[in-house]
Amino acid sequence: MIPYLLAYAHTLAARPLDRVLHPHGLTVRQFGLLTQLDLEPELTMSELARQLGVTRQSLHEMVGELETAGYLRRAPGATGRTRRLALTPRATRLLAGVRDPLRKVEDDFLRGLTPAEAATLRRLLQKLLAHATDDEAWLA
Repeated sequence: MIPYLLAYAHTLAARPLDRVLHPHGLTVRQFGLLTQLDLEPELTMSELARQLGVTRQSLHEMVGELETAGYLRRAPGATGRTRRLALTPRATRLLAGVRDPLRKVEDDFLRGLTPAEAATLRRLLQKLLAHATDDEAWLA
């Protein structure tokens, strides 16, 4: 069953990710939140929760933790009445600093695949996520 295979692959992929992110006080989900905001800085809280596959309550908890850790701040939104989340310089440095270690984790995880197979897997997962989240940004 594909959902089981994806869940098991997540378990195996998350372990080395945790080893890279733990020294920075981050979970894989928190890193995903920072990455998503880096890619799409104008996301609303609702859009972000949908893309990450979490409830708004869980998202608010993650945001609070990331604010306390100095990775996020609240900034004025498009209108004077709205607020948006913004990465802090600390978050920007973190994302740049973990790029190479995470690339190595990905390379190790995909070691049994040819480059063409890895590209196909990436494309299929992006397509699946775009459909599941109703967000074509995954296809970029």
